[in-house]
Amino acid sequence: MQNQSRRRVAKYIAGRLAGGESPQRIAKILAAYLVMSKQTRLTDLVLRDIETEILRDHGHLVTKVISARKLSNETRAELIKMLRREVNAKTVELLETIDENLIGGIVIHTPEAELDASLKTRLTRLKAI
Repeated sequence: MQNQSRRRVAKYIAGRLAGGESPQRIAKILAAYLVMSKQTRLTDLVLRDIETEILRDHGHLVTKVISARKLSNETRAELIKMLRREVNAKTVELLETIDENLIGGIVIHTPEAELDASLKTRLTRLKAI
């Protein structure tokens, strides 16, 4: 089997997911391909490329959100509204994680950028001054 570029693989996977194929099945196919082609070191990059393709071709943004405590419904709605506007997405999916070490605030990861508005980072910056 010939190795494909990771962007080509991402486009293929994104199309299958958008077509309604089972994410579990697609994950198995992708994992098998990466292992067989000895490209497992590219896993994070391929996943980010898939998220980028899904946004670009299908208008769906997958965003990782890390916060010190559970987001309120109001905060979640405002965050989704802001992300839809900023990246011109039709839909936004938040993958939420709680990390009490942040103390307060939020960290947002999109396929193209990261916004770290956590209290932990702000305190670290102040300490460095």
